[in-house]
Amino acid sequence: MGDFNAKVGDERIENVIGPSGIGTVNERGSRLIKWYQVKNFTITNTWYQNHPRRQWTWKSPGDRSRNKIDYILIQKRFRNAVKTSKPLPGADCDSDHIPVMCKFQIILKKLRKAKANPKIQMGLLKSDEKLKDKITVALHNKYETLKIS
Repeated sequence: MGDFNAKVGDERIENVIGPSGIGTVNERGSRLIKWYQVKNFTITNTWYQNHPRRQWTWKSPGDRSRNKIDYILIQKRFRNAVKTSKPLPGADCDSDHIPVMCKFQIILKKLRKAKANPKIQMGLLKSDEKLKDKITVALHNKYETLKIS
């Protein structure tokens, strides 16, 4: 699996990119920004100011240059749930990319099931005489109490 190698820069763009990026936007970055705007995404690790040594997410072989090209994407409606987003350059992984960690605070809601109304089988009332008499008596007793004296 590959990545975009897109740099989105340090300029704030609407609610998509925050002011804490690195460098300038490249061609891949501009295409990625347009796609994020269409799909209603935001890049979380450009909204949080980290220590200067913790800004970058990729370093070139030989450590000649460092860039921020790995991002965490979420939909804009969940942006308030993100508490922090930062790269972890001290993580021991066999890659030139640095893992990016994001902390969320999510409040879960209990889903309620809708009550299912039983279906009345009118055909069964026509064919079963015992059931028909039983329901007739029950309805007669129920509406007998509603009659005004």
